[in-house]
Amino acid sequence: MLTRFFAVMSIVCVFASAQRAQASPVIKVGGPAPSFIVHGLDGSRISLGAFRGQPIFINFFATWCPPCKLELPHIVDRFGQYRSSVTFIGLDEQETPDAVKAFVKQMGMAYTIGIDEGNVAAAYLVQAIPVSIFIDRAGIVRAINRGYLTPTLLQQDLTLIAGH
Repeated sequence: MLTRFFAVMSIVCVFASAQRAQASPVIKVGGPAPSFIVHGLDGSRISLGAFRGQPIFINFFATWCPPCKLELPHIVDRFGQYRSSVTFIGLDEQETPDAVKAFVKQMGMAYTIGIDEGNVAAAYLVQAIPVSIFIDRAGIVRAINRGYLTPTLLQQDLTLIAGH
């Protein structure tokens, strides 16, 4: 009798998990960007919803990531060009704020930086970094770039969401 109870409970748990997985948003070009809240380097809360109505560029990175280090100078350069028309958000993957602060200073990253504990990367289907997401004013994902973001693609996708 007890074995039957555990078998039934196992089926119920699997079914409940499958229901939750189906209900979670799946990021795709043309779909809405999943909302999130992360901690900023200064301990503040960074919410995607706070930037509603603005084009947003999100870059998932880490201090130890060679392709991230290669693309960041181009991102920093474009931030200077697009700072008045696109919100830039850098999301470091699961490192300490102290390690990230030094890296951000070294790279000259003057835009919003948050620490992702893994939940945002999961929602955005980030399996390897870097990943860059381009979101329009309506909150719709317009481009996803997985891997090194070339300067040409960066410019093209920023133009797409900024309307220039």
